[in-house]
Amino acid sequence: MIESLFSMSGKVCVITGGSTGLGSYMAQGFLEAGAARVYITARSAEKLEAKAAQLSAIAGGECVPVVGDLATLEGVAALSAALREREQYIDVLVNNAGLGTGGPFAQMSAHDWDRTMDINLRSPLFLTQALLDLLKERATVDAPSSVIFISSVAASEIYGHVMAYSTSKKAVEHLTPQIALSLADDHVRVNAIAPGRFYSEMTRGAWQDPEAESYQAELQRIPAHRYGDMQDIAGVAIMLCSRAGAYFTGEVLNVDGGHRLRR
Repeated sequence: MIESLFSMSGKVCVITGGSTGLGSYMAQGFLEAGAARVYITARSAEKLEAKAAQLSAIAGGECVPVVGDLATLEGVAALSAALREREQYIDVLVNNAGLGTGGPFAQMSAHDWDRTMDINLRSPLFLTQALLDLLKERATVDAPSSVIFISSVAASEIYGHVMAYSTSKKAVEHLTPQIALSLADDHVRVNAIAPGRFYSEMTRGAWQDPEAESYQAELQRIPAHRYGDMQDIAGVAIMLCSRAGAYFTGEVLNVDGGHRLRR
């Protein structure tokens, strides 16, 4: 039973921001769990193609690179069109692409605020809408499709220096149950994952020197005393998109090693 519970066998998946970090971790997990195809998207063709080739070689299944820039609605439409040329249905959509912005409130610009909201909030919302008919195509009561939004522990905390980022992620968490309810009759489940500290490009400055005093101090503050790794994020994503998580919808899962408990 365990094998079938967490199987992604035959599923077609799309992961935005899939060439590095959490996106690539989830892509590898889906492929190793039996997904037929996993499309990964990003702006850099070189990085994207290298990661797709790597994952196809080590994880089985087929990892397909699709270059796309989700900073604008035109980019959202272009990505939707590219996917439609290749697939008649999608079983899983992970809205992972995001922008981490920060700085003092006094220095925050309208451009940074708008860009953060566009990439972290508007684009995943309207990409989900644009791909809705593909998500609905073969979704049933017993085999629903799955959408995952990626939030952050920053959504539950007050950090003055990441105001735009944390606000965008809080809005993602507020949208999640609303979209879940809207799509329930179409057998499309919608959940969010709120990661804490993971080894990713966004956090590289904090962990790239493992001997740094600041990094070691942070490990002590996290109740799990470590950063999250590939298995931690891939395991939760697989659960949400397989039979094991088929009764979850409208939820926000904190995957943070207890980080928020210290706040």
